[in-house]
Parts: sequence; structure tokens; C-alpha cells
Amino acid sequence: MSKADLNSWVRSLTQKNMPVLGSVITELNKIAGSDESDVNQLAEVILRDPNLTSHVLRVANSVQYNYGNQKINTVSRAIVLIGLKGMRAICISLLILDRLMSGAPKERVLRLIAQGFHGATQAANLLTVQGETETEEVFIAGLLYNLGEMSFWMSEDIDNDNLDLLAEDPKVRQEAMEKVLGTSFKAITRELAKHWKLGETLEHALFPSAQPNKKVRAVIAGERISRAALYGWDSPQMRKVVEEICLVTGMSVASALDMIQKNAAAATQIAVNYGVAEAGPMIPVSPLGREPKAVVPVSKILQPDAQLQLNILRELSTAARDKSDVNTIFQMVVEGMHRGVALERVAIAFINGHRLQAKYMLGEGTEHWRSSFNFDIGPYSDNIFTVTVERGGSCWFREEEMDSNRHLYPSEFVGIVGRLPCFTHLLSVGGRSAAMFYADRWTHGGKLDADQFESFKHFAHQAQTSLSGLSAKS
Repeated sequence: MSKADLNSWVRSLTQKNMPVLGSVITELNKIAGSDESDVNQLAEVILRDPNLTSHVLRVANSVQYNYGNQKINTVSRAIVLIGLKGMRAICISLLILDRLMSGAPKERVLRLIAQGFHGATQAANLLTVQGETETEEVFIAGLLYNLGEMSFWMSEDIDNDNLDLLAEDPKVRQEAMEKVLGTSFKAITRELAKHWKLGETLEHALFPSAQPNKKVRAVIAGERISRAALYGWDSPQMRKVVEEICLVTGMSVASALDMIQKNAAAATQIAVNYGVAEAGPMIPVSPLGREPKAVVPVSKILQPDAQLQLNILRELSTAARDKSDVNTIFQMVVEGMHRGVALERVAIAFINGHRLQAKYMLGEGTEHWRSSFNFDIGPYSDNIFTVTVERGGSCWFREEEMDSNRHLYPSEFVGIVGRLPCFTHLLSVGGRSAAMFYADRWTHGGKLDADQFESFKHFAHQAQTSLSGLSAKS
């Protein structure tokens, strides 16, 4: 095996095929790996991508995570319930799958993805049966066990030179990998796992030690079940795997086989939840297995959603009643304004003396606001924020008023935020100005309407009520 060949393949796959993906995964790893990170930072990264947001909420509301069957409407709430590390695993899985599924995925890639979902589901459930609760790393290890091969077929066409890579005979496949790749698919997967910090469980499952730990054993067993199922539920391969599962769990053969078949059926729905419904029919299921439901594509253009607004407002009330911290409540309000009211750029900024500094923000192009959205609102300043402080409550700065009030849009403001119609709202605590919401809509010429203003005020009022309640309790 040539180290140069291995590095060449990894460099090609990460830099040419998945360059943007790598930067997002790096950011997710940084947030989830820091003791100082919080729900809001991770929520901001997720909410930048409407497609990722949609899939995250679908996964969070699935039976895989939402045991109480109470609908989760916000990413913030989903992270609180699942945890930072668990949500990181979900996001990385979704991002990699989205890249693998881009364009028209080859059948070989789909079959490997299907095998990944099957193996991941079996592995996570096997760990649960053994009394473990933290199964996220095991699931991602099972799902991405064949990442190197999936990445290869995503970028390469099948021809006579690499046809033997599809051979069932392990010896023929190994010889073909040495000839075509100069390395192995497993070695490529391990290097990708190191590069993106996908977890030691995946690395150790690919090249296990003489005495692997429980998580690694679960991944290996899940992967073997997914391969054995391709030969049939009554095949010698499956009977051998079932016997091994019986030794680990203490189950009878009938009970172990029943559990495995139920897991296979569950894997088809999990594939749907992760947005890869095409892989569902490729997972072998027993005659009792159900076909996955159809997935409705999600538009990337934000549109007001009255039902979502109501759901998030209810969730906010619950969070306030449960004494959630003020930062989580603020993040949920910002998310409600962004996703529910369709306000494409939303920020909440805290007031410290005569300065207004953005703390949480959502929307395309707002990533730099945390450092740049910092404005003077002192007695000698004149801008839309000082007007909001003077008036109090909610303000709507309309398009027709902008030309006659150019002084409210100084150059330092326009250079950072632009000059668009917008909503603002002043939050106060004990008669003191504490924070301010800012929201606009840069599409369609920035036009806002009365319904959006009313909805914006509803969310701002809920934030004020929650803030006042928490302040009184403290």
C-alpha cells in the first residue's frame, strides 16, 4: 500500500469533491468539542442552511430521538433534547449524505448508503439492547463505514479498468483496489474519518484490535448483518450472524432474528428521515416490513408559515415555564422570526452603555454580524436604533420613509447592514433598555407586509414576557 496513493485519494476527495463540506464539518467539530460552546452557536450553523434545518428537524422528530412524540419545532429545542455531540453526529451524517446524493447518484452509491443505514440502525439498537444510551457515534460509524468507497463511486465512472472493484470475491476486490487505487477503500475511509474527526469508533471498527470495545463490536456486527441480509433472511450468512448476536445478547435465535428484522424495517424509515428515501427500498426487509413514506421536497425560499409560528410560540411558552435560560429563549425567538415569519435576516443585539452589539443572528450573510454589528446609540447618534430607543416597542421603517430620512442610515450602518425596510423592537428590564431585535427581508426588494409586522410583534412580545418573568424569578 502506498502512502502517497492514499494521501492523493484523500486530498482529491476532500479538496475537489467536498471542499465546502469540509469547512462546515470543521466548524461543527469545533463547536461540539469545546466546553465553552452552547446551543445557540450550533443552532446558528445549522440554520444557515434551510435544507439542513429541515432534515435536522425531521430527524429530531423521528421515533429514533423523539420518544415522547411531542413535536419539536425549533432547532434550539432539538439540540437541548439530543445534546451537542448527538446533534453534531446528525449534522455531519446529513451533510455527507447530501453531498453523496448531489446530482444523479449512481446505483452503487445508493446501495452503499442503504447498507450504511441498515448497518447503523442494527449497531445502534444492539448497543441499546446491551444497556448503553449514547449511540450517536456508533450510528455515524455504521452509516459511514463505506465512506471511502461511496466517495470513489460518486466521482468515478464504472469501466473495464475498475469493474473488478465490484466483485463479490474478496481476493479479486483486494487485487483490484491495489491496482486501481494503490490502497484500500477502508484505508481511505479511515483517513477521511481522521480528517473530518468522525470519531475513533469508526476508525477502530475499520481496523479493529484483538479486543475491541463494545461500541466497535456493535458497529462491526451491524455491518455484518447489513451484508448478510443481502443474501436473504434464511441464508447461511444470516444464520451465522444471528448465532453470534445470540451469544452477545443472550437472546434466543427466534428473538434475535425478530429484532434484526424489525431493525431493518426501521432503517427504511430512518433513511427517509435523513432525506434519502431512494435508499429505503434497497434495504432488505421481512414480508412485514413497511415501505417508507414519500418525502416532500422543501423549498429553499422562506415563506411565512402561520402554523409553524403558532407551534414555536407554544414551545416558547413551555420553555419559559420550564425556566429555560434567557439565551435559549432568545435563540428560539430569533428562529421563530426567521423560519416562521420568513424574515430572512434576524438579529438580537444587547445594549451595553451606549453601544448596541449583536449576540444572536440568523440569515444569509449575517455570519460577520457578531463582530461588525456594533453601533453607537448614545445621545449624539442618529440612526434607526436611536429612534427605536426613543419610541420604545416595535418600529417599522418603511421603504417610502427611507429617502426622506437618509440621516438614519449613516455610512457605517449601510456598510454592514445595508439600507432595507426593517422591523426593530426594544426590549427592557425594570425600565432599562436591555436589548433590541432587528429583522429585514432582502429578497423581493426587501418588501415587508402588515402580517409579518404583527407576527414579528408577537414574537417580540413573547421574548419580553419571558425576559420579565425570568428577571422577576431571579
